[in-house]
Amino acid sequence: MHLLICDDDARFAARVEQKVRDELAQRGIPAQITVCTRGEEALATPHLELYQVALLDVDLDTMNGISLGRQLRQSSPDIALIYISAYLEFAPEGYTVNAFRYILKRDMERMLPNCLEALFREKTASGRKVLTIRQNRTEMELPYDSIYCLESDLRKVNVYGDVPHQPLCSYYGKLTDLPAELFENGFLRVGRSDVVNMRYIRQISGYKVTLRNGVELSVSRNGYAAIRATYLEWKGQFSDES
Repeated sequence: MHLLICDDDARFAARVEQKVRDELAQRGIPAQITVCTRGEEALATPHLELYQVALLDVDLDTMNGISLGRQLRQSSPDIALIYISAYLEFAPEGYTVNAFRYILKRDMERMLPNCLEALFREKTASGRKVLTIRQNRTEMELPYDSIYCLESDLRKVNVYGDVPHQPLCSYYGKLTDLPAELFENGFLRVGRSDVVNMRYIRQISGYKVTLRNGVELSVSRNGYAAIRATYLEWKGQFSDES
C-alpha cells in the first residue's frame, strides 16, 4: 500500500507516520510511506498514481490542504483523503473533496486507528484483490497492487514490492501453484523464474523487462515475442491504470 503524509510540522508528521506504520504492521500490510512538509513536495512525489491514501494537514505553509487533495485526485482519482488538522472549523471544507475522515490533531492517537480500520474494511468490501499466502500455520494477504514481481528461488517463492531486492515475504511453493486469478488480473510470467505485475512494467526490450523501481529481469528468448505482445495488448486496454 502506498501512503502519503503531508504536514508542515515535521515532528507531527513523524508521529503520524509511526502510528500508521504500527497499524499496518499489526495487519501484516506492507507499505510505502512518503512524508512531505510542503504541498509542492507532495505533488512532486514520483508515481503519484500508485498512492491509495493521503493523510494531509489543511493549513499548510504554502498551500491549502484542500487544494492539495484536489490536485492529488488528478493523479490518483481513487485516493482516500484523510485530513488531520488542529482546527475544527476546516472540517466542512474537507468534505467538499469527499474526504474519508477529518480528525483533530489532539485526537490523532485515539482516532486514527479506527479511521484506518474503517478504510481497510471499505477497500476489502469493494473487491480489492489479494494474494493469500499460507505458511507455518499463519496467513498473510498481500494486495495485488503491492506486488511488483514473484521470483522462484529453489523451493521458495520470493514476493517483491517497490523496494528493489527486499522481499515483502518468502514462502515455500512454486510459481506453477499461483492462483489463475492472479494472471487474470494483470500478472505475466516472463521466464522460468519470474512473474511480474504488468502495472509496474516500464518497458520490455532486448530480452529484458524493466520495472518501475529499476529492477531488470530476463525474459524467455523462446517466448519473448508472445510475452511482449501480451504486455502491449494489456497496456492498450489498461493504459489509464499503468
